[in-house]
Amino acid sequence: MAGSRTGVLRALQAVDTELTADSVEWCPVEGCQHLLACGTYQLRAPKDQPAPDGSEPQVRLGRLYLFSFSEDNTAKPLLEVQRRDSSAVLDMKWCHIPVSGHVLLGLANASGSVELLRLMECEKNSYTLQLISSLALDESCLSLSLDWSTGKSVRAREQPLKIISSDSKGQLHLLLLSEGAAQLQLLASWPAHHFEAWIAAFNYWQTELVYSGGDDCLLRGWDTRMLGKPVFTSKRYLAPGSEEAWVCPLRALVLRDSHVLGCPPLPTDTPWACAASRAAPIGSTSWLPEGEALEQVCWSASLSSSPQSSKLSP
Repeated sequence: MAGSRTGVLRALQAVDTELTADSVEWCPVEGCQHLLACGTYQLRAPKDQPAPDGSEPQVRLGRLYLFSFSEDNTAKPLLEVQRRDSSAVLDMKWCHIPVSGHVLLGLANASGSVELLRLMECEKNSYTLQLISSLALDESCLSLSLDWSTGKSVRAREQPLKIISSDSKGQLHLLLLSEGAAQLQLLASWPAHHFEAWIAAFNYWQTELVYSGGDDCLLRGWDTRMLGKPVFTSKRYLAPGSEEAWVCPLRALVLRDSHVLGCPPLPTDTPWACAASRAAPIGSTSWLPEGEALEQVCWSASLSSSPQSSKLSP
């Protein structure tokens, strides 16, 4: 999709990913911003007849694509440069800054693992993603999301590189990246939600603080220095007059500056919350067509006052 000064989007190209495209991320690192990673997810029925009791495990297929965008090719500007079959991809994020001179991509998959891939330039304008580390968090659940602590883009020399991840058991996992060995290390895991923890995100200005949203319709804040109970719990995402309601922040909880969060609930409004006042809503927008739900928002790199949506689902 391409935009214009008037805000009108137009389709440049459609690509068949064969499996359901679940996560799409442009690389934010300077010099690599023409690269696009796409992760897919698909359930496959077992080859044999399923057991009568339904105990046959579901097979979750996935594939990671790497595309390169070229404005010179107006007919097909998006060129596939790599595909890598894997467990289903639930989420992925590029590290916002180079690490030891390398561009890194973090990936959360259906095997309950977080993977770390390094972008390699094989020859001029030719790239591949190479797996360099994988950490199994819980093989009995799905890793649903992840975020890097580097979103502020300016990192103090002594600041550690961390990843926060969430899973289908409602847990959060705090990881540390050992830069020299390029290895992931688990620092802490804790129960955060009663059901699936769909999303976890750092406060980029205070990276000891993380936020999570789950299928229990709760938005929570956590201080990783004092785990045990949340700093705050917001129930403002429940449907009026109901104890069972929308999934609150689903697939995205994006911090733009030191005070503002973009928190999309399901199915309609997109509220903005103030982190300084424990996620109290400060505004919202409702613009989706009837029958559609917002699954993810992303902040525009060129705008500082409003989010842009990146996923719509029927």
